[in-house]
Amino acid sequence: MQEHPKPDPAPGELLVQTLACGLCGSDVHAWRQDTGYEWVHCPVTLGHEAVGVVVGTGAGTDSQWIGQRIVPIAIDGCGSCDLCRRGTRQLCLDRTVLGLSFDGAAADLFSIPEYRAVPVNNELPAAVLALTEPLSVALRAVTRLEQSIPAQARVIVSGPGPIGLMAALLLNQRGHRVTLLGAARDEEHRLPLARLLGLETIQAEDVTPAGLHGWLEASGAVQALSSAVANIGPGGTIVVAGLFPSIPAVDINVLARNEIQLIGSYGSVALDYRNALAALEAAPDMWASLVTTFPLTEGTRALQAAADAEAVKVVLLP
Repeated sequence: MQEHPKPDPAPGELLVQTLACGLCGSDVHAWRQDTGYEWVHCPVTLGHEAVGVVVGTGAGTDSQWIGQRIVPIAIDGCGSCDLCRRGTRQLCLDRTVLGLSFDGAAADLFSIPEYRAVPVNNELPAAVLALTEPLSVALRAVTRLEQSIPAQARVIVSGPGPIGLMAALLLNQRGHRVTLLGAARDEEHRLPLARLLGLETIQAEDVTPAGLHGWLEASGAVQALSSAVANIGPGGTIVVAGLFPSIPAVDINVLARNEIQLIGSYGSVALDYRNALAALEAAPDMWASLVTTFPLTEGTRALQAAADAEAVKVVLLP
């Protein structure tokens, strides 16, 4: 923890007082300086899963933002390239990530461009609203899967971390027959919570259910993706929302012979954020059960709790 000067919002930016900020796997990877995060230049303030209230504006911004609660869009592009114009701003080659490319929200105050602010117009607790960004990511992955599977499909979600558990809950709400797959260490905290929330769970060494229409891979585990390819039914769909520490080997012959669709899902856009806010408002108590809070001053302990899977979603409160 370090003391920093109060941010001075540049033209077109908002100054935001943090109300709550979640920590995710990307924060843990950056903190550990894991392979694949060499592009993160230190020092940088972490935190992209945030909710806050606007307390200041830079030149050229609308003063009506003052007092407005917002969630910031974590990954955003240039706004002018072909990918951005097609509505996939999170895929822009010049995209930036709050809390990794530039200072984020794990602080009392942070600043963001005005166009990255999504207004919050409900009275949900800040710790619940900090789930907006990860829930938007889960929603995007679920939407991509549902485009290719039937109603009331048989689906496995691998990885009971925040994205996987959220995706499983969303699919369950939508009438699909969902099984959440985890590792042995997940039996201590995450899988019991999933069962309390009405989900069927298995561990990796258990027998995989037959007749699978879909698989949503959110663990980033090579073995989980291999299992998805080996067990998905002919004509099934695998959506990959997790990122892998090494390049996984996939049996392309099985994909071809069984006409299996393998689809990536990355980040989220403003529409996904608005849909996530609506989902939070529809079932706030359920989503609140995923949150474990820490004071901002205990940020290192909170990162360790996230790294050790001691909680589903770690949220810092300034």
